[in-house]
This record gives sequence, structure tokens and C-alpha cells, in this order.
Amino acid sequence: MRNYTNKTNISPALAVFLLHDDYDVDERPNAISATTLLKPVRQMVLVQQNLDLAKEVDISDLVASSMGTAIHDRCEIAWNCKETREKAFKLWGLNKETSDKIKINPTELKEGDIPVYVEQRTSKEIDGFFVTGKFDLVLDGTLNDFKSTSVWTHIYDSNAENYTLQGSIYKWLNPDKIKSDYININYIFTDWSSAKARQDSQYPQSRTLTKKYPLKSIEETEFWIKDKLALLKANLNTPQEQLPYCTKEELWETDTQYKYYKNPSNLSRATKVFNTMEEALARQSSEGGKGVIQEFKGEVKACRYCPAVNVCTQAQELILEGRLTL
Repeated sequence: MRNYTNKTNISPALAVFLLHDDYDVDERPNAISATTLLKPVRQMVLVQQNLDLAKEVDISDLVASSMGTAIHDRCEIAWNCKETREKAFKLWGLNKETSDKIKINPTELKEGDIPVYVEQRTSKEIDGFFVTGKFDLVLDGTLNDFKSTSVWTHIYDSNAENYTLQGSIYKWLNPDKIKSDYININYIFTDWSSAKARQDSQYPQSRTLTKKYPLKSIEETEFWIKDKLALLKANLNTPQEQLPYCTKEELWETDTQYKYYKNPSNLSRATKVFNTMEEALARQSSEGGKGVIQEFKGEVKACRYCPAVNVCTQAQELILEGRLTL
């Protein structure tokens, strides 16, 4: 049972919205979700070894998940509304006859039917675990996922690999429903700016955007799942000091930068920023060895969202190095 706090004095109206949770968690001790499989082995093991970590949660930390859940719930309601579907299909130039062929979460199909599966949870047993997953939407064999996220997640494409892996696991779980070899990620940007869109053609030109990501084959996905489960089992009882460190990618770590200042007396603005010390030294040498070089270590962001951050020694090292701020 979780203990909730309200450190930022969130109003009762918002608190009720944030605290409501009807997520259908699989309570089996050997059940593991598709999203959990994507997490670093170190995080998975530390959470298992410290099951009381998630007992206290401040409701301000529930904003993102509550918004995501609200969007998914609305998606399910909308697709179950025939009138709404007909309005949308008309915008696509499709006729009422096509709308009538739509079958929501069908148990059987007739020739010509167009299946749409919404918010379906499935599980499959493998190597002593039950891998579970609940996809958002499968439209006529194509997997769709809704992401309410920052514009920068799309611009930097920082979750591309996770989108591919998560979608691949859903296909592995539901090969009878998911037929396409790609997933549609439907972005809903939480920080979109119309002003920035007008100024920068590389910036998303709309608050919503759909992008395709490739899926792995069923065989490749099963191999990946088995490998990840084997790593988990091998490390479940491993002392923390022997656990593998989270990688740069898993930490969402930015690149270390080397800033060259031509005028040592003015360090307010770098003359040039380099990705390697060798490049910075070459610039310094080309200017007669004048100026100074300062190293700015890459910043780590993923730890802020990890439930094991307060007991993780790697996180403590990153704090001491000035690369992680909680």
C-alpha cells in the first residue's frame, strides 16, 4: 500500500483527479510488463531488492501518468462511439459503409470487417515469467500508441529504440492482431509553441504528429526478451556493488562538452564549444596556446524518474560529480 504526500499543497479538485487509479496491474509475483522490461537491469533489480521504495509518493509526481491515462481512456471511449467514428471517417474522405465495417474488440470476424482493438491486455509465459502488455490501439492490423510528451522528445528522437522495442513486444504478445511491421507513435505535445513553429521549419508545425517506427520480427523480439529475463534472473540476488551500471543511453545522458574561451578574463561566453578535448586543444594550439578550456560533464536525467535513486550508489556518484541534480 502506498503512502501519499501533498508537499506542494495541490488543491482537492486536482488531488482527486491525480489519485484515481484503475490500472489493471497483474499481481502475479512472476509477472513483468512490457514497459518494465525496457528499464535498465540495475533499476529492475534494485526495485526488487527494496520493495518499500515506492511506498511513499507525492501526488505532484503523478501529473504525467494521470494525463497519459486520461488520454488513453478518452481514446477507448471515442473509438467505442459510432457517431464519433463516422465524423472522423468523413474527414478522411471515407464513406459510412466503411464505418459500418469497423468492429471494436471483435471475438470473431466476417469477410470485409475492419478490426479495431482498443486497450487490450495480454500475457505470455516464457522462461518462468509472465510477460504482460496493454497496447493502446490496433487499427486494421497496425499498432498505434499515444504519447503526451515534450516537443524535444520528438526532435531528439530520444525514445526511438524504446518505441521499437515496446511495439515489438506488443506484436510478440498479439501476433493474431498486429500484422504491420511498424508502429505509429501519435505524439500530443505538452509544450508546443505556435510562435516557435512559425520561426523554425524543423520544429513540429502542429501540436500533434504521427511518426512510424519499425518493429522487430517475432523471432528477434523473443530472443531479446529471453536475454533480458536471463540478465534479470542472474542478478536478482547480486549485491549492488556488483550490479552493472546503467549505460549512457539508459541514463539519458547528454554529451560532455569542452568550451574554449579565447579571452581567459571573460568566461561568460565560450568562443567555441567542442565534443572532445582533442578538438578543443587543437583550437587552443592554433591560437598560440592562449585561452582556457573548461570541461562540462554530460547531464544525467533518467535518474530523476527512477524509484531506486535514493539507494543507488551510481546515482550518488553522479551527484558528487555534478552530473545529476535531483
